[in-house]
Order: sequence, then structure tokens, then C-alpha cells
Amino acid sequence: MFNPGAIRYYLRLLALYVVALMMIIAAGRLFSSAPDTAGAIFLASGFAFTAFISLLIFFNGYASDRDKSVFMTLIAMGVKMLLVFVLALLYILVFKNDAIGSLILFFILYLAFTFYVIITFISVLKRKSD
Repeated sequence: MFNPGAIRYYLRLLALYVVALMMIIAAGRLFSSAPDTAGAIFLASGFAFTAFISLLIFFNGYASDRDKSVFMTLIAMGVKMLLVFVLALLYILVFKNDAIGSLILFFILYLAFTFYVIITFISVLKRKSD
């Protein structure tokens, strides 16, 4: 399940998550108009979880044969997209976080974690093609 070569990417994801948590907590203490800290931590945890699942699927396919690697990359991105949709439904509809600050935080965290996943995929696939 865990690819030994992928451990550093999982640790980088953990570092990104910790930085996001520190920024959320600092913003919550410094600014009174910041989104709810508990909801923001839930959101960051959800995005970290979706990115982790996506990386697990990707590295599982990367370790296997070349034909399966392409499909597993596409499946990883599709699963990440579906999990983000579920997270958006939970965050906006169930927990009623529809303030403009909460929505901006949602998109900032979405872009940060998606950017990390895409950069990881590109760097790993580029190294594989060399």
C-alpha cells in the first residue's frame, strides 16, 4: 500500500497541512472576522485527507506496470475531485459555512492542496520518463 519512494511526498503533504493549520489558528487569533477556527480546521483536514488518498492511488499505480500507471493517475484525480465535491457539500450545506470568508478559505485551501498534488504528479512522471 505504501510505496517506500513516496514517503517524502507524504511527509511534504503533512508539512503543508501543518503550515495550513498554523496559519488558520494564527488568523483566528489575530482577526475577529476570520472564519470559525473549528470549521477551518475541519476543512484543512478534509483537503489533506483527499490529497493523501489521491497520492496513495497514484503511487499504487506508479509502482505497477506502465499501462496501469496512466489509468491510476486519472483515477487518482477523479477520486480527488469526487471527494472534494463531498467535502464541499458537507462544509457548505451541512455545516452552514456560507459566509464569504468561509468560501474564500475553501477555495484557497482547495487550490493549495490541488496545486501540491498536481506538482507531485508532474515531478514524479517527469522523473519516470527520463
